[in-house]
Amino acid sequence: MEEESNMKKEEESHSNDSSKKENDKNTSFADPNFITPTIAALWKRYSPLAWSEMYNEYVNYTARMTEIYDEYAKTSQRMTELYKEMATNAERMTELYKESAKSTERMSKNWLNYFWKPLAEKGKE
Repeated sequence: MEEESNMKKEEESHSNDSSKKENDKNTSFADPNFITPTIAALWKRYSPLAWSEMYNEYVNYTARMTEIYDEYAKTSQRMTELYKEMATNAERMTELYKESAKSTERMSKNWLNYFWKPLAEKGKE
């Protein structure tokens, strides 16, 4: 019994090997069923029409990238103008703060003098 099962296993392995060989033959370059789709796929990929389509896509891509770079340049110029305006405004704000500080100092002195003089006079009496 054991011999029979071993023989069956051997036969199955031989049949598997032969089916593998048949599959290898099917994918071989000599097989016309393999060559035709392969050539068709290569032709579809590398034909002049395919190259023309790829070139057109590249031209469209380059045109769009040029538009994006132009937009970027315009935006950068606008940002530069805004930063210059912001710097000018910051300088103006600094001047206004200095002016405000001087006004506050003068006002404080006036109020101090206003309240201090009457208190000093009352203190003398």
